[in-house]
Parts: sequence; C-alpha cells; structure tokens
Amino acid sequence: MKGDKVPTESEIREALKSVIDPELGINIVDLGLIYDIVINKGAVKVKMTLTTPMCPLGPLIVENARKAVEGVPGVKDVDIEITFDPPWTMDRINPEIKERLGLGI
Repeated sequence: MKGDKVPTESEIREALKSVIDPELGINIVDLGLIYDIVINKGAVKVKMTLTTPMCPLGPLIVENARKAVEGVPGVKDVDIEITFDPPWTMDRINPEIKERLGLGI
C-alpha cells in the first residue's frame, strides 16, 4: 500500500473496466457483471457474476478482475466472490452499450 491511500469504489470500478469478456468483447462493468464492491481498510471484496454458470472463460475473467483490482493504489487484499443469485440477464448491460449493439433499451 502506498502511504495511507484508501481506494474508492469509483477507482475499483474503473480498474474493472479493463477486464473484457472475451466472448462478447465488452468490459465486465458495462456488462453488468459487477454486483457489489466493499472496501474495508484496503481490503476489497468484489461480488460479481458471469454471463452463465457454465462460462468456459470464467476462471480467466475472475483472475483478470483480481489483477485489475490489485493494481489500484491502496489495495492490500482482493476477494472475488462469484454468485449467480440473481442470475445475469441482458437487462444488466449498460444502456449505451445495448444501443450500440442494437439490442434496444
């Protein structure tokens, strides 16, 4: 940890935008895969989902998310929790991205 810097949720979300779902080519934040971020004295817990429980690239996406969060100044520890409750749906995609993909709003 650099000094007493405490990471913010905004910084964590911005870092997670660098993680791209390889099948869809969209970052995991705009896909709506991030459900919750809790920060406690530099320990960051990210609760997220995948587009499907059988996602073959799930482990890669989770590891990339962990690395992205670890790169944020002030982060001491990262815990990524995967949940499928509630299950992900296309309704969670950022409206701007949905429009760009021609999925309507």
